[in-house]
Amino acid sequence: MTDFKQNFNNPDRRYAIYPIIHGRVAAAGEPGRRGGSFAERLDKLGYGGIVGNIPYGPGYYDGDESEWGKTEAGFREIISRGMKAWIYDEKGYPSGTAGGVVTEENPDYIVQGLYCFKYWKAIYGPTRIRSDYQDGKLFKAMLLPVGDGEPIDVTHCMNERGVLYIDVPEGTFHLFLMTVRRLFDGTHTSGSFSEPRNYISLNDKAATESFIRHTHEKYAKRLGDEFGKNIYAFFTDEPSFMSCNCRSVNPVVPWHKNFPMEFAEAYGYPIEYAVNAVVNNEGPQIIKRRCDFWEFVSESAAENFFGTIQNWCGEHNIKSSGHLMGEEELYLHVPWYGSIYKVGKRFDWPGIDALDCEPNGLMDSRFVPIGRLMASFADISGENETFTEFSDHKARNENRQISIDWVRASVNWHYAMGINNLTSYYGFDFFGDDEIIALNKYSARLGWLIRQGVRDSRVAVLYPEAAIWSVYSPGCEQQNLAPTTDVKRVSDAFASISWALLHRQVDFDYADEQLILDAEINNGALHYKSRIYECLILPQTRVIGIETLEKIRKAKAAGVGIICAGDPPQYTRDGAELDLAGEFACIPIAANGKMGGIGKLKELPRHIRVTPKSINTVMHFWSGTGGLDGGEPVSSDILSHSRLLPDGSRIIFLCNMGVKVYEGSLRAAGSNMSVANPFTGEIEPVAYETESGFVSGSIKLRPYDGMGYVIEK
Repeated sequence: MTDFKQNFNNPDRRYAIYPIIHGRVAAAGEPGRRGGSFAERLDKLGYGGIVGNIPYGPGYYDGDESEWGKTEAGFREIISRGMKAWIYDEKGYPSGTAGGVVTEENPDYIVQGLYCFKYWKAIYGPTRIRSDYQDGKLFKAMLLPVGDGEPIDVTHCMNERGVLYIDVPEGTFHLFLMTVRRLFDGTHTSGSFSEPRNYISLNDKAATESFIRHTHEKYAKRLGDEFGKNIYAFFTDEPSFMSCNCRSVNPVVPWHKNFPMEFAEAYGYPIEYAVNAVVNNEGPQIIKRRCDFWEFVSESAAENFFGTIQNWCGEHNIKSSGHLMGEEELYLHVPWYGSIYKVGKRFDWPGIDALDCEPNGLMDSRFVPIGRLMASFADISGENETFTEFSDHKARNENRQISIDWVRASVNWHYAMGINNLTSYYGFDFFGDDEIIALNKYSARLGWLIRQGVRDSRVAVLYPEAAIWSVYSPGCEQQNLAPTTDVKRVSDAFASISWALLHRQVDFDYADEQLILDAEINNGALHYKSRIYECLILPQTRVIGIETLEKIRKAKAAGVGIICAGDPPQYTRDGAELDLAGEFACIPIAANGKMGGIGKLKELPRHIRVTPKSINTVMHFWSGTGGLDGGEPVSSDILSHSRLLPDGSRIIFLCNMGVKVYEGSLRAAGSNMSVANPFTGEIEPVAYETESGFVSGSIKLRPYDGMGYVIEK
């Protein structure tokens, strides 16, 4: 405990905040406007280090040795002062083009989409029709039978002038045309804050390797001796398929020239059948083909972009890291990546983008708690390191200044979710030096504390890939912001159950079907690597693999708690109907997305309990209580993060994201309780009682404060 107290009081500064300083690394040793050099000021204010890159000048990635030399000197100046560094891997964002050099050198690397057009009018055969097609290179022209039946390929009917003259057989059909086009107009890459430029295909390994040659390898040449020592990771910013956020009159799906051959080899049928199922929701085996398509494109991106970078980083003793797009709603994961789970776990240190620093925004239960999602990957892999790009971006865009308390609340939110490296775009100019120094010390103390032991997540929440794939279809609205009822039902259930657990201080990980299949059933729990899950929750999982379902049934028979949030599975991935009524415990979801009674289910393990002193503690001024669960108040403003140490002791981090002082009690297995105060660095006893191996201590949290509690075995 003596060493524990010393490390908490004076933690390694690497756990403090890292400003993101594009282009200023080269000038790190030069005089700053507040006196001393830029590096000296960062050092004085107690920052952990920097995230930086070569300046955004004409020498960016084109081999300007002078610029690269200055950048190397700047990084080494930072390191010489005891600070650490990350490398930002792009000129602006999204990452992948090295400021446009990659796509300039080889236009074949430019990302493409498959534009889909379905003629509205039914065609009655036998007849002959003429048709032109939309801009781009025609991939397939097909007649879709009205009713059952496979599409009929009529691409061969195109003449030398690019006109289709189609002999329609007997029957009723719709004409469906698919053309390949460059993705640029109305995309994220053409509308970023950086500059409008072409983007690469995430499904093209050669394009990724070119990006690495122009970025990662040039940094390695200059700074490779510091990789894994004082330079921790590469920061990859917002790569995506670009087929979302696409203001088009036709639906668009991700595409690459190799897709037809690779898909047919993997699934045994033409990819155009799957595209028809995805876009039109028509044809045989709709559920299977929808799942096949999105599984294929996501696994391709995971391997050819994210995996290629991860493998290079592993060979060079540095971590791959970054954050994605559209994490906040499950259905947006599909057009951006197919599956965030598949691509996100290919980051060594996965990250998030938190543009909102205001507590009510961070606690918005309509959206997926993205910090917990990405931190799950690091907890499961055993890397245990994650990061955020956090800032007051939203407030500044609305011309509002936020307080240092809200910055601290954001730090607390991240740590509670499991995000533990803080890279920052915050504007700290209006805060005093003493406030910034105190914030860095506060962050470093908690950053050290939540790295002790391992997160004690006994609950797994299924990431319902097949369920959302089975209902999502690309639309024509920007970002497809008009999802169908079925899409919203799956997407909202995923967010709702996540927040229902967070509001009840239940630690959990997200698991995919592959994790469930790979896990071992032992002593009433699912064991995967170091993770032990006593309960599995299925959020509106309308579609599930039959092998996964059989594994879940075996787990239930062995004593694992199985809970369906919403309806139980209705179909297998092959489209077979299921009748699981009464087989698993189910929690109904109200029209407002709320779930009641979950905390009372015997299937849900509750290893810690946070209980308010009175109902007034959790009252919200205009909306009554923060929620009831079986008649008990829910402490919905309190977030928790529980960690087990090797000796069986426990650390519990609690933070108050609400506007009222919270008074209550904390109960967990143990013999005594102390409080680790990140403001003072002291660890002191708490008033507590013990009973039957449990300790219960009083807690008091001011608005936006966080505290650590140490409970000895």
